[in-house]
Amino acid sequence: MPTETINPLQNTTVVILMGTFVPQKLQFVYSPLVDIFTGRGYDVKVVGLPSWGLSSLDDAANTLDELIFTAGADERYILVGHSQGGVHTLDLATRHPDSVLAVFNFAAPHHGTRLANLGYWVTWMPAVRGMKAHSTHLHNLRTLDYDHERIHSLFTVFDEFVVPWFASSIHGAHNVVLAPSIMHGLLGRVGFKRSPEVQLVHGYAGHLLVIWHRQFHKYIERTLDELEAQDTVY
Repeated sequence: MPTETINPLQNTTVVILMGTFVPQKLQFVYSPLVDIFTGRGYDVKVVGLPSWGLSSLDDAANTLDELIFTAGADERYILVGHSQGGVHTLDLATRHPDSVLAVFNFAAPHHGTRLANLGYWVTWMPAVRGMKAHSTHLHNLRTLDYDHERIHSLFTVFDEFVVPWFASSIHGAHNVVLAPSIMHGLLGRVGFKRSPEVQLVHGYAGHLLVIWHRQFHKYIERTLDELEAQDTVY
C-alpha cells in the first residue's frame, strides 16, 4: 500500500521566482526544480515577476512581498530565484528573516551586470537601470550580512547575461560555481574570494540552462537533507 508523502519541513512552502521576460505560461521551464521539491513532499508555487520583470526593483519587490507573504505567522518558506528573480528572493529573505528558511539563487546578478550599460534603448526600463552595478537597490542588498548556511548562490562562469559572471557571488553566502574541472585550479590561484564559502563543481551551462544542471540539483538535495535533519531536532 503506497504511503502518503508529507512535507518534511512542516508549514513550509517553496516559492520559485522566474526570470525577466518569462511569462507565467512558460513556468514549465522550471519543472526540474519543481520536481526536486515536490518529490520531497513540498508545496511549490512558481511565480512570474511583476510586469515581466520590467518594473523598478523596489516596486517589484513590494508587489512580490504582498503576494507571497500572506499566510499566517507560522508559515515558512524556501525561496528559489532565477536571474532577476534571485535579486528579489534575497530582498524578501532580509525582510522576513524568521520566515525564510533558505534561499537558492541561480545566476542572479547580485552585483549587477555590465549589460545594463548598453544604452538608452535598454536603460529606459526601470529594472534594467536597477541592474547597474552601483544602483541603490543592489548596493543596499550588498551591505547586509548573509549566512552561508541559509543563503546559496549557484552560478556559472559561462553566464552570457550576468557580466562579469562573478557578479552573481554574495559575500558571506555559500557560492557554488559551475566550471569545467580544468578551470578549477586557475580559479583557485587567482583568488576567487568574494566569500570564504566557495565551492567549485564540474560542468558547463549558460544563463538559461543553469537551472537544469544536475550538479546544482544534487547540491540542493544535499542541503535539504541537512536542513530537514536540523529541523527534526527542534
